[in-house]
Amino acid sequence: MILYVSKRFETNIASQVHYKILEEKFGTDNIYTVDLRLFEEKQSRHYIAYGKYKNKLSRILQWLQGNTMYISNRTILNICEIVEKYSIKLVFIEDSVFGGLVKAIKEKFSDVKIISFYHDMGADLFVQWSKRENWMGKIECKLSIYQEKLNQKYCDVNIVFNQRDAQLYQKYYGEMPDAIIPISTPTPEIDWEKAAWSNEKSDIMQVLFVGSKYYPNIVGIKWFYKNVLPKLNNNIIINIVGRGTEILKKELTDCRIRIYGSVDSLAPYYMGADVIIAPLFDGGGMKTKTVEALSYGKSIVATDEGLEGFWQEMDSTIQNRFVFKTNDENEWIKKLNEMSKEKPLKYNQEVFDLFVKKFSYEATRDAMWNVL
Repeated sequence: MILYVSKRFETNIASQVHYKILEEKFGTDNIYTVDLRLFEEKQSRHYIAYGKYKNKLSRILQWLQGNTMYISNRTILNICEIVEKYSIKLVFIEDSVFGGLVKAIKEKFSDVKIISFYHDMGADLFVQWSKRENWMGKIECKLSIYQEKLNQKYCDVNIVFNQRDAQLYQKYYGEMPDAIIPISTPTPEIDWEKAAWSNEKSDIMQVLFVGSKYYPNIVGIKWFYKNVLPKLNNNIIINIVGRGTEILKKELTDCRIRIYGSVDSLAPYYMGADVIIAPLFDGGGMKTKTVEALSYGKSIVATDEGLEGFWQEMDSTIQNRFVFKTNDENEWIKKLNEMSKEKPLKYNQEVFDLFVKKFSYEATRDAMWNVL
């Protein structure tokens, strides 16, 4: 029996892929899942969710214990009881900010192996975020940094997404992580040759931005709206899809902007897009929207941050042919206007081939199995 611990589930593609790999390797019945998302308490066979802290006093108590809002000492004790009850031999933690839990498990069960996957480098990212947070946010950021230090010290295997995060890991912890495994996503189930949309002709160029109500996403799309959109050709339409982005409707009022917010499936929006954009300037790890764009064989225009971990794996058959990287607003304007005059294909085989080789489920599975 192995233990899977996460505060990231359905809304995080990397977590879904990692869990699926564990299922394929060990079998569903051999995984006990600890769900640390902040929602209601729930328990069933081989699954437990502890729910949100009860009130402000409970949250303060967790702070005094050195924990973030996601976990308490009581929860840590209960998880240790699960490890003992089910004779857990391997723990996979989908984050780097539960160091108190890692320490407790290692102190009680020294033979249990613990793997931690860093979705970003908290030692770097939380310092940045703390500068703009309120006092509660600053406390959470400080505790998250402390928890990551414990995590790094006591984990047996520490994994990051890309070379940048590996270098940050070395900067803060004095050594390289044990593995670098890029983000991936399942291959969309589409008949690429027969799909009518792949050859669709229209004077309108459909540009897609995908992202939830997450600070870097909101800042990025507002930058695009203010600095790039006003100088784009009129045949360019910007579609915005993502949980919580409805809040932008009052502010982004240009008639070329269409905000869909939460949707049942992203597939139709990716399929219909001519270009995917990722105007991001903040964050860590690798971007879900970028790997999804690659999985659909799309042309992409993005900033350095939007392509971090991806650009380095591309050669001249992809770079500046299908995928374009710039932080300069004038270059964004020039490139998108050029593309709108002679629209890119909705599906590019070379882009999809790169995805299959570097960022598909199968590529990550093989790398993960080597670690396991």
